[in-house]
Amino acid sequence: MTTFVKISSHTIPVLQATVEQYLDPASGVLHIHMDTAQPELVFLVAFPTVPQVSDGRAHILEHLALCGSDRYPVRNPFFSMLRRSTATFMNAMTYADRTVYPFASTDKKDFFNLLDVYLDAAFFPRLDYLNFLQEGWRYGLDGDTLQYQGVVFNEMKGAFNSPMRALDAGIAGTLFKGTTYGVESGGDPLVIPELTHAMLKEFHATHYHPSQAVFMTTGRIDASEIQQQISERVLSKLPGSSPRRLPELAPAWTAPKENTVRIPSQEARDDEYGIQFAWLMGEAIDQQAYYRLHLLSAGLLGDSSAPLMKAMESAGYGRPSSMNGRDAGARQMVFHIGMEGLTEAQVELARARLWSALEQTAIDGIPTSVLQAALRDIKYSQRKISSGHTPYGLSRLLHALPMAMYGGDVMNALDNEAILETLAHEIDDPAFFKGLVQSLIDSPTRLTTRVIPDAEFFTVRKATEEARLAAHLTTLSSADRERIQADSAALEKHQQLPSNSELLPRILPGDVSPLPRAALPIPAADQGAISFSIASNGISYANVLYDVSHLSDDNWPWLQLYTDVIGELGVGERDFEATSAWRQRMVPAFHASLEAIPRGEGRLHVELSFSASGLREEQAAIASVLSESITSPRFDEAERVAFLIQSLVQDKLTSLAESGSHYASLAASAPLSALRRFSDITGGMSALPFYRRLQELSKTPAGLQEIADQLGALHQRIVAQVPTILCAGIEEDGAALAALLELPTPAAAPLQEAVAPASAPARPVGNVALHATSQINHCVIAWSVPGVQHADAAALAVAAELLSHQILHQALREQGGAYGGYASYAANAGVFSMSSYRDPRLAGTYADFAIAIDQLLASDYSQETIEEAIICVIKGLDKPHSPYAEALTAWNLQQRGITAEIRLQFRTGVLNCSAAQVKAAVQHWLKEGIPSRAAFAGNTTQELAGLEVVDLVGLAS
Repeated sequence: MTTFVKISSHTIPVLQATVEQYLDPASGVLHIHMDTAQPELVFLVAFPTVPQVSDGRAHILEHLALCGSDRYPVRNPFFSMLRRSTATFMNAMTYADRTVYPFASTDKKDFFNLLDVYLDAAFFPRLDYLNFLQEGWRYGLDGDTLQYQGVVFNEMKGAFNSPMRALDAGIAGTLFKGTTYGVESGGDPLVIPELTHAMLKEFHATHYHPSQAVFMTTGRIDASEIQQQISERVLSKLPGSSPRRLPELAPAWTAPKENTVRIPSQEARDDEYGIQFAWLMGEAIDQQAYYRLHLLSAGLLGDSSAPLMKAMESAGYGRPSSMNGRDAGARQMVFHIGMEGLTEAQVELARARLWSALEQTAIDGIPTSVLQAALRDIKYSQRKISSGHTPYGLSRLLHALPMAMYGGDVMNALDNEAILETLAHEIDDPAFFKGLVQSLIDSPTRLTTRVIPDAEFFTVRKATEEARLAAHLTTLSSADRERIQADSAALEKHQQLPSNSELLPRILPGDVSPLPRAALPIPAADQGAISFSIASNGISYANVLYDVSHLSDDNWPWLQLYTDVIGELGVGERDFEATSAWRQRMVPAFHASLEAIPRGEGRLHVELSFSASGLREEQAAIASVLSESITSPRFDEAERVAFLIQSLVQDKLTSLAESGSHYASLAASAPLSALRRFSDITGGMSALPFYRRLQELSKTPAGLQEIADQLGALHQRIVAQVPTILCAGIEEDGAALAALLELPTPAAAPLQEAVAPASAPARPVGNVALHATSQINHCVIAWSVPGVQHADAAALAVAAELLSHQILHQALREQGGAYGGYASYAANAGVFSMSSYRDPRLAGTYADFAIAIDQLLASDYSQETIEEAIICVIKGLDKPHSPYAEALTAWNLQQRGITAEIRLQFRTGVLNCSAAQVKAAVQHWLKEGIPSRAAFAGNTTQELAGLEVVDLVGLAS
């Protein structure tokens, strides 16, 4: 029987939800339930995890908790449930000060199945020693070579590819010194080997008690049902209470400090230095401080006319740091202002320029309209029902979770109407914003960081690791060697055990609907506009689509550049600064994007989209922004164009290693697929020489004029088409918005779509190793396969799940140490692939790819295993979207020619798929097909499996 007591209930109209708070008096456990009509039922349990060292104990514990528990002594219950559940989301996340275990499902039975597994995993994990070796770290001994292995160990090597992560860690290490935020919560690979199994078990015992837990749920479900299961499974077995752990507060300083941070760089060019100011601000649970910091960020940095942004973009050197703005992820918030892309000599110039701009803003202030727009944006984000990987209900819970964990009122995080009303009055006083800026200037708790690019960043770390291993090797006794080899043998044997997943609950194919989820009907066009009536929660959307399929593939990179810069340039008589301020004042969201949609037989429908959205009461502003932005963009602002291009190129250069998986995936699949070739040319390896050429053109007036001419001519060819207008909103809002649009008059004679297929003549399949300095690899192998209309489509989709869960997970992750290993069937692209992510191996992984196909063909899979793979495919088909995303999905299906009949045929094929059909499809399309291979290789001295090395840095610079 549940002992939870309701302590509050609060209806929040803007969220269309009632938030209920419950407390179990005996343990102090909180349960926050959001009663809402959203289709996904969401659960999370969170614990404060506050390590004082960088050995990754909280992160490794998160992995181990999902490796078997008392009631479910299964070798891999988390990964087993991925294929036995219709969950739309399953994960676990380690933050700097908390660990969260969330899931979501649209099915009530499945929800309670998962709840049982998650509760047991979190509170009663087995924390097996062999799983510690697999998921955390272990020694590997190959002859006389000693090495570190482990999933988290390799995951964090990949995470360290990010220059911004290194900068953030360097700042936090000083600003939050002595607190949990001053250490690397995910684990530093140079420190992870200091963690022992006993230390990890002790960390669980002290941090994962019910008295430390916060439960949060959303959906149309009675909170008492959930509480009943929590009480029976957890509270009845773990009595007692202790004060909730809180992350420490960093002390205020009496005077500002400075430090230096080195960040990873491929070449350590002379223009990769930076300067960063960071202020320690108020606590995140102080909603007044939280939203005032939001206003400070919007006022100083919100658009190109904002004083600090203007100072940075008009400097003639460098660019704004990607770290700039408010960081509210810790118990204490941080505010960042800085520049990157500087030479060493420009660092002090940038420092003085930023400080001068701050001081001047404290004197001059900013227009009240800027702050009014910032408050409007908060209301917009509160109303907007988002769509994406993270379910909407879960995103709301994750936003409110810190408030609950830090002892604040969670209602303040979910219902901000009162604080916004207060702020609306405060911003009317010009002294309000000036005071916020002056408080920054006066604050002694300010860190100034000089950022230095380091081409030896990974070399030094590797040398340190190898020196430690070499030193340890010399101390190994024969008994030590035997123990390492015994551990390796025991782990290998453990990994070969069947998963005994029959102990876990599951959803059967017969439990799901045989019919596809109905697509939203597409209304008839009215004067060229299609208007959807959706439950948008007071948001109106407009999308203006231009068919640019008639343009040759030589234009594709220019089209991508066009969409990248169009929202950053002037419009009509306004220069870019005035346009930026105008657009920010008018609408919360404006975007231009480029998309290719396959049309069969290698042809692509290429679509350029202008979109804007805002509150329904601002429809005239949405229409005005779209109309003017499309009608009269300016390409004559040479300095602005040069700055934007330099920024784009620098971003690509600094993220080469971080984006290695993306580049490898496109390089492998581009020779096989018109769609992937388009993506590669616009944003993959093939785009890098284009951006290198752009950078050279941007250095001279003649080159800038050439760019302006190309963009201007392209614009004329775009707007010469008759656009398709998609609008959506509550009731008739979409139609009313469409009627307000005033777009350029199309050409009298519409341009014809290219007759030739958009795909180029067949190219040789890929066989490349893309290199940029890193400590990890990403491996991809791909085949050309048919699309969703083909009779083999269902079998290929099921095959991808079988390969992922039955073969690649074990070979690549458990045994190989990669963070991820999986197969994928991309029906729209006509590509089947196998991939590894953050992988310490390369040649061994490609050998495993080849073995995987033979293993699948030779295996005698049970009906249960096939059904698990079927469920994996179905839950991907059934994941719900936001109301507006449903409209766009319906439009996309129509554009692709995917009818209701085709969707039913595919679903029926999946639900009735047999092992024989899977093997026949794999034999024909993969075993007998010609594969294309591409890897991102962080180290070209390793065995490259016959791949030809391509220097990514050379392509880009």
